[in-house]
Amino acid sequence: MIMIAVVLFTVILVPTLVLIQNTKKQSKKLFNGLNAVVAQKNGVLSQHTEQYNFALGIDKTHKILYFFKKSEENETSQIIDLTDIKSCEIVSKTKRIKKDKGFDEMLETIHLEFISKKSIEVVQLELYNEAESLLTDELAIAENWKKIVQGVLSERNSVIEQKNEQQVATAVA
Repeated sequence: MIMIAVVLFTVILVPTLVLIQNTKKQSKKLFNGLNAVVAQKNGVLSQHTEQYNFALGIDKTHKILYFFKKSEENETSQIIDLTDIKSCEIVSKTKRIKKDKGFDEMLETIHLEFISKKSIEVVQLELYNEAESLLTDELAIAENWKKIVQGVLSERNSVIEQKNEQQVATAVA
């Protein structure tokens, strides 16, 4: 009886420990890749997140967002200067799958989309693609980072408004 319990415990525990170890290694690789991108701009990460195949980080002092993505084939990185950004939105693409009683919608992709202040240029960071990974909590991560970016954007706007009010007050005086 004890032998069966030990075998069952080992069969469950060993794969779980291996999975945890592999996840930690993957997270460390993504963080190192993100840090390499940040180092190129002499930035300092204020906040960061690592997920299955991507890492996001922000330097709130310099208002720069960093993105690093690693797939089996290649690595990509993007640097977004938030001082040039008007807004950040979540864009998701779905597809309809026919079921016995109607349709189900399945997420195909999730992007963070950044709209430039100076042009009609749009920059997208792909957080999820069904062809590359299983959906876990990418949508929650997208929502969290949208809030973080909007916080930095609104902080910048309030500083600009304060400067404008000071200039008006100085001009009036």
